[in-house]
Amino acid sequence: MNSLITGALLGGLFASGVYLLRLHVHRSRRVDSRVLPFVQVTGFDWAATHDRNSQWMSSPHVRRLLNSIVTDASVQRRLEQANSPLDLNAFRVDQLRWACFGAGGAIAFGLLRLLAGEPIPVPIWVSFCAVAALVGSMLRDYLLSQDARRRVEVITSELPGFAELLAFTVAAGLAPASALSRVSGRVGGEFAIELRACCDQVAAGRPFTDALEALAVRTGSESVQRFVDGIVVAIERGTPVAEVLRAQAMDARAASHRQLMESAGRREIYALIPVVFLILPAVVVVAVFPGIFGLVISTP
Repeated sequence: MNSLITGALLGGLFASGVYLLRLHVHRSRRVDSRVLPFVQVTGFDWAATHDRNSQWMSSPHVRRLLNSIVTDASVQRRLEQANSPLDLNAFRVDQLRWACFGAGGAIAFGLLRLLAGEPIPVPIWVSFCAVAALVGSMLRDYLLSQDARRRVEVITSELPGFAELLAFTVAAGLAPASALSRVSGRVGGEFAIELRACCDQVAAGRPFTDALEALAVRTGSESVQRFVDGIVVAIERGTPVAEVLRAQAMDARAASHRQLMESAGRREIYALIPVVFLILPAVVVVAVFPGIFGLVISTP
């Protein structure tokens, strides 16, 4: 009975791996995957087109299972924040691949125990495989969250410099949209990538304020949200944009300084951990041990 269950699990794992490899090969041969990296297309959502290789992702059972772990809206938001080249379906395939790797490790561990003569009970083994698959899936989601968080921190740190450059450009006489396009085209960084995407949307016909609000939503940074809100309010009320941008740059500098001080405070607490748990106990042991040893020797 154990051998039948083991064979079934191995066969299912092998079939899943072969099917995922087939999906990857067919995806790499598609025309749009070979042409789109060399052209710039705005205003068209390629993710919404029909994808034969991802039809199985539209299965209600698979979609319900993945949504029970992490919702599609959360994954899509973090993919945009991390500027990931993967779309939602590709990330779900990658997540299932990590789940298969986790289940494969659990199966390999059970087989080693079986060969060693200490087999794991079948219910425990199956539960262990399920938990390993879940851990693999959640680990891939955690890595995506870390990528999104790091990119948001980089964008927040780049914001003050961009705000000052934009203020100088607007003060020189350019309109806000033209100044944004000029600044984003001459500097680098993660925030410049988002600004260029905003300029592309404006060039495609989207209102400037809507493109700015979409930029704030896409980055997910509170500092960028305040920066965008200030520009939008200044444009709608007719306030001089250059003065608003200078004030926004000062606020961004202050927020960056405050975040740096908070980070330094956390690092200071982390620095106390080896002192409290390693150095201090060693000092106490060195100071107290000779006295305890002398009392033990002098006791008849």
